[in-house]
Amino acid sequence: MKKATSLLLFSSLFFACEESPKDIKKEEVATAAITETPAVKNATYYASYVGAFEAAESLKDDKGTYSNLINITITNLENGQATGRSIIAGNDRPFKGSYQQKGAIFDIVATEPGDDKHDGRFECRLDTSTHTLSGKWFCNDSSIAVPVRTFELKKREFVYNAENNFKEGVVGLSLYNGSDMDEGGYEAITEKVTKINASTTKLGKKDVENLYKGDLEIIRNAIYARHGYSFRNRRMRYFFDNNVDWYMPMNVDVRNQLSDLEKENIDLLKRYENHAEKYYDEYSR
Repeated sequence: MKKATSLLLFSSLFFACEESPKDIKKEEVATAAITETPAVKNATYYASYVGAFEAAESLKDDKGTYSNLINITITNLENGQATGRSIIAGNDRPFKGSYQQKGAIFDIVATEPGDDKHDGRFECRLDTSTHTLSGKWFCNDSSIAVPVRTFELKKREFVYNAENNFKEGVVGLSLYNGSDMDEGGYEAITEKVTKINASTTKLGKKDVENLYKGDLEIIRNAIYARHGYSFRNRRMRYFFDNNVDWYMPMNVDVRNQLSDLEKENIDLLKRYENHAEKYYDEYSR
């Protein structure tokens, strides 16, 4: 059963491995799959599944978020035992549990540690033929704003690309303001965010001194987003989760991944952010 499970998942999940296929000879892969060494288990089982984590039940008169982008990573399926982790809204939580297999289908029940208020239980189905992971999550604390969520996720590989930037379609989109909403209008971003990439270009005073606060925030946080940072800040999470197709939450701390150029630009942008004005667009536009 152990070998059969490993061989079944090998063809479906191998290419999600961080190691480049060109670095592994075909005969080495075949031998490793048979011997089931620890290194190959990672290549066999590792895969991230990304998509909307949506409210299935919510308590009235509460300010819970209806949907967040979640990344569920399956790290191992062996001898009926499942392990992995979820990354969502700035939280990175491990889980473990059991599975039952029938062909390409793995029905998984797994729980998070339980030492966080938002820990819970996953009941989900991994289909290695369609590369999907779907199911429900039940919070241990049934009194939170959203105690039950559903998800249908697609397998996805994270690749850092400094060239990733915004398309014209983001221009005019609103930024979450909480209670800071002006009547009849909303804080919006401008076309400036599509023209500045702080991961590839050294910025100076002339580049940022006339930018609005929202633009500065988005340009700065795009640096973190390119590295797969999972935003705890609701304002930035709403924007990147819903409007940026290349964004994928992968880490909760990316400070050691930033280049010197990115760090210098972050410092500059933050200095101007603190004193910049907001730009408001009209609802009737």
